Amino acid sequence: MRYSRLPSRQSGGRPTTPRTPAAPRSLRCIGAALLAFGVSMAAAESAFADDVPPDVVTADLEKQAAARLKAKEAKTAWKRKLALGATGSSTSSSNVVGAVDGTTIQVGVLLDGEAVLTSGAHEWQNTLKVQHARSKTPVMESWVKSADNLELQSTWLFRLASLPWIGPFARARMQTQVVSGYDVRPGDVTIERTAVDGTVTTLTGPAETKTELTGAFEPIIVAETLGFFANPLDGKKIALAAKLGAGGQHIFTRGGFALSGFDADTQTVKLKEVETTHQAGGELELEAKGELTEILKWNARSRFFMPLVTQSEQTLSGADAMTTELGAGLSVKLAKWASLDYVLTMRRIPLVLDAWQVQHGLLLTTGFNLL
Repeated sequence: MRYSRLPSRQSGGRPTTPRTPAAPRSLRCIGAALLAFGVSMAAAESAFADDVPPDVVTADLEKQAAARLKAKEAKTAWKRKLALGATGSSTSSSNVVGAVDGTTIQVGVLLDGEAVLTSGAHEWQNTLKVQHARSKTPVMESWVKSADNLELQSTWLFRLASLPWIGPFARARMQTQVVSGYDVRPGDVTIERTAVDGTVTTLTGPAETKTELTGAFEPIIVAETLGFFANPLDGKKIALAAKLGAGGQHIFTRGGFALSGFDADTQTVKLKEVETTHQAGGELELEAKGELTEILKWNARSRFFMPLVTQSEQTLSGADAMTTELGAGLSVKLAKWASLDYVLTMRRIPLVLDAWQVQHGLLLTTGFNLL
């Protein structure tokens, strides 16, 4: 638009400048937005180019991938342990009232293995325990077996997502001895053997006669259980575990005998034939362990199996038929490779021997980790 008039003066005497028509408001807003967007993109591109080089971005992505892989491996991992140990003691007496002159020696070997697979909510526990010991006393020239035990156990557990300390489990276990068992006496004895059908056979033997009881890997006791477990406490100071379920117990033998008694008045050794049997019933197991100090550990365990169905020539019922196993231990760590251990084991398996089988002792144990 053109103006034909000359600038006029207002009352103040100053000339007035003609005004250019203003741009529409919408165009001004769009322009401001485009300008701000362009400035921000340029700043971001500059910052990215200056502060975060491409190799840093690649390294960060690799770290994230490695972390995800590590988390996945942590959910599925093996834990293995195999320790070999030895025990020993020696005592010598000379002119001691109430003791026989001579030296008493005991030596033994221990093997303790464990393999645990963890995969998500599943856990597969496998254990191996071997213990064998022999002793010699002044009253006999022969070395006598004082301990012989082999145990294998495999347990599967499934931990519930909402309560990871409880869930179902399945277990199989086997217990036996490694070498043949004998009964040896320092004097002449009469041996009385009672078969499963009640037949009694009597014979005599001179001093230190080795009367065979059971052969190697006899009897073999196999048990399987299916039920639920609970680990309400799983700390370093104290850990508690319980298992309740149903299953079977089987005793396999080859006609071996168990020592059922000794009559000191008549010097009669009484033996009872072990029978192959099968049972089904309920089982309860309780276990507790912990550390009192950094060098002092303890443990206690119990297992009860109540048969409801029994295939055997023997007639037992109620508590008389129940299998009971009790154990306790106390360990003092003397060094990284040595400890002083007290071990107590009590076992009553009526179909093997209707009496408590008790073993306990104080042992100086040395051990080395093989895995």
